[in-house]
Amino acid sequence: MELTLFVDHQCNLRCRYCYTGDKFTRPMSGDTMRKAVDLALRASPDRLGIAFFGGEPLIHLDLVRETVKHVEQAIGRLGERRPDYQFFMNTNATLIDERAIELMGPPQRFTAFVSLDGSREVHDQSRVTPSGKGSHAEVVAGLGRLRAAGIPFQLLAVYGPATARHLGETLRTLATLGPSKVHLSANYSADWTDDSIAELRHGLRDAGDVWMEMFRAGTALGVEPLHAKILSHLKGGMPCPPRCVLGGCEWTVTPKGNIYPCAQMVGEDTRADLIIGHVDQGIDLEGLHRLRKAKDRVEQTCAECELRDRCQSHCGCRHIALSGELGVITATLCEIEAALIAEADRMAETLFAESCGAFIDYYYKRHWFPVPGGELTDLRRARDA
Repeated sequence: MELTLFVDHQCNLRCRYCYTGDKFTRPMSGDTMRKAVDLALRASPDRLGIAFFGGEPLIHLDLVRETVKHVEQAIGRLGERRPDYQFFMNTNATLIDERAIELMGPPQRFTAFVSLDGSREVHDQSRVTPSGKGSHAEVVAGLGRLRAAGIPFQLLAVYGPATARHLGETLRTLATLGPSKVHLSANYSADWTDDSIAELRHGLRDAGDVWMEMFRAGTALGVEPLHAKILSHLKGGMPCPPRCVLGGCEWTVTPKGNIYPCAQMVGEDTRADLIIGHVDQGIDLEGLHRLRKAKDRVEQTCAECELRDRCQSHCGCRHIALSGELGVITATLCEIEAALIAEADRMAETLFAESCGAFIDYYYKRHWFPVPGGELTDLRRARDA
């Protein structure tokens, strides 16, 4: 199970594509945090991941520290029933200082997810301070502190119509910084045109070439979502994280105590139709069922698509980004998913034909399982039978 604490809506950056809405100060209280953690533990999970989100969660380092202490004490009281646990910090890395390193460093169980869109030129187009200054140098400095402290981190690069053509350069840049994984994430709410989708295909081909270079050199680095597309071919269906079933194994708690099925649905915490509970009352099972039923309307839209089993059209947060409504997607998702699948297949077929050792070892000589708490989806077509 993953519990995401949406620590505050405030942030020290003003990224131009941010989907969380206006930046205003509404910090989470210690009482709300404790209620959220205790509610999650009452579900008796075998594993608990606690993620800090925002805004920028490192603005409230004291609450993060308080959360770590409460989680450790609460789990310690469970005796033999205690779950394994881990912490995740979603951050722009500009506020990583000695205090943050001391809190997150070993022996603490932290992994950082850091937003870095690529080179200085690409990153500084969108990820800027309130005064409009680019943040690239500060992010890279923060990553250096994480590396020096031995804190594992993954890198998330958001691309849109203006930057999709740079994806090869972006992957090459990020791979040199020492991440355990790279995520290339589309800005689905952007204005994608036929021309920009064509630019995306070129950018993905460049990224695929860079990834193939890495495998040929003996380096196996997970690059999402291309990695998932390869697994979808090998496994015959999308590896489905728990968030894709809306609140099944992931809850996001806001400063007001509201519970959402996904952090990317919170926004300014004004969408009552997306709330699935409150820390004071628990999960609203009736409301959760209503949301899942609404989300599943997409299956009718996608019923005849030959890529259906390998596509993430089932992901509710994408519905919200694309149309504002669960169960409703647009052609933008179809074009982006088709481009991702085509590039993943081109790359995988090329390396397989070459008998590339690192690629064969990575995908064919190890067992791949869903993330803890997740499961492989049934083939979507099989559910129609």
